[in-house]
Amino acid sequence: MKKTFIKIIVTAICMLAAGSYSVAQDYHLSQYDIAPVYMNPALAGMYMGEAGDFRILANYRSQWQKLQSKPYTTASIAFDKPIKRFGVGGYLIDNLAGMSNYNAFGFIVGGSYRITSDESKNHFLTAGIQLGMMNKKYSDNDLLFSTQYFSDRGLDATTDNGEAFKKFSLLKFDANVGIYYKYRDQNKKFNPFAGLSINHLNRPDQSTIGIPYRMPMRFNINVGSDIHINPMLNLQPSFLFMYQGAAHEFNIGILAYYNLKNTNYELVSGFAYRVKDALVIHLGIKQGASTFRMSYDIVTSPLKAYAGSRGAIEMGVIYTGIKKPASNNGGTMLK
Repeated sequence: MKKTFIKIIVTAICMLAAGSYSVAQDYHLSQYDIAPVYMNPALAGMYMGEAGDFRILANYRSQWQKLQSKPYTTASIAFDKPIKRFGVGGYLIDNLAGMSNYNAFGFIVGGSYRITSDESKNHFLTAGIQLGMMNKKYSDNDLLFSTQYFSDRGLDATTDNGEAFKKFSLLKFDANVGIYYKYRDQNKKFNPFAGLSINHLNRPDQSTIGIPYRMPMRFNINVGSDIHINPMLNLQPSFLFMYQGAAHEFNIGILAYYNLKNTNYELVSGFAYRVKDALVIHLGIKQGASTFRMSYDIVTSPLKAYAGSRGAIEMGVIYTGIKKPASNNGGTMLK
C-alpha cells in the first residue's frame, strides 16, 4: 500500500510540474521547424523561394505514458498561403495533460509581410503578427489530493478533497509578433537564417484563484544555416532558444537531406539535444516542399528515474499544394 501511495505521489509531482509548465509556460515540439506558423508569425505564407500556393501543416506529440495510463498529448493543425508580398495563416493547437485532463486550446490567425523587395531575390526579410484566443480548463473531478489518502483504506477518490474549486475554465485574448531573415542562393554553400518571435504580448491573466497572475511572454530565437555539401547532400544545423518567466529551453541539432538519385525525394535524418531534457532522433522523407517526419525523445533529465528513457514520439507533416495550369475544360488541378 505504501509503495502504491509513493508511486501515486511521484506521478502527482511529475503531473504538477508538467501542469505548472502548461499553465505558466507553453508546450514545446521537438519538430518545431514543421510548425513554422506556431513558432514565428513572420513565417505565415512565406516559403523563402520554394514553390507553393498553400501549405497544410500538422503535428502530433505523445509523451510520458509510462508515468500513467494516459499520455500527455499535443496536436496542432495549421494552414497558410502567400498573397503576393503578403502571407496569411492560422493554427489550432490542443494540449491535454494526461489523466488530469488539464486542457489548453488555442486558435490563432495572422499575417506577414515581406520587407525586402522582389529585386532582392536572394534575401528574405519578413515580419508578422498574430491574434487569437486561448482556452484553458480543468476540473477537480479529474485530480487526486493527499487528503484523499487514508492509512487504513488507501486512496478514496470519492472523499471530499477539501479544495475550494470544482471546475475552472478561462478564455483569453492572445497576441504574438515575429521577424525572420533567410538568405537563399542555390549557388552558395551557406544559406543562413535567423528568427525572433515574442508570444503573449498582452500577457493574459492565468489566475485560477482570483488573484491576478499574468502569463509571461515567451521569447524565441532560432538560428541556423542550410549547407550544400554536394548535389546529393544538404545539412541544416540549427539551434532554438526559448525563454519564458523562470523557464528556458535550449535545443541544438542537425538534419541531413540526402537526395535519392533521379527522383524528387530526399531522405531526412538527424538528431538534436534539448539541454538537460532529452536526446531527439529524427527520420523522415521530403518530396519537393512537402515533408513527413517522425521523431523520438530519449529522456536524459532526472525524470528518467521514474519514466525510464522513454520520452515522446512525435509526427510532423507539411503538405505543399501547387496549382497546375488549367486543363482544357477550365478545371484546376492540385499537386
